[in-house]
Amino acid sequence: MNIPELLTDLTTHYNALIRYYASRLSLTAPQAFHLLAVSTDGISMSGLAHKLGLDNSTLTRNIQKLDKLGLVLRKRDDYDKRVFRVHLTKKGRVIVEQFENLLLDLNYSMLKHIDLDDQENIPEMLEKLVWAMDCIREK
Repeated sequence: MNIPELLTDLTTHYNALIRYYASRLSLTAPQAFHLLAVSTDGISMSGLAHKLGLDNSTLTRNIQKLDKLGLVLRKRDDYDKRVFRVHLTKKGRVIVEQFENLLLDLNYSMLKHIDLDDQENIPEMLEKLVWAMDCIREK
């Protein structure tokens, strides 16, 4: 297989697993991705839209749904009142922690199938791939 095929397979499998674990927490996969993308100190709506690759109107609708579920809240930025920041609520932080624990278990399960020597290179290679994708997206 070539790199594009491998990345497509990796993305497809990982997204399917995200959907499975999200459903166990009564979330959709997009809701899980949204929650996982919100940092502990919050993120601006435009920053979140960029991070997720969504237009602002789609993100606004999605965040409104998460707000109604009590998982996030939107607050005006302390320094720039034109900017809204998304923050996890206490309930949202609990869900994210549960989700991250499920993903850690998943990662440990996957690593069982990979030689120890190969495991050492995975974090560095993934960091390089993420960095390269960030560079492409910033153009």
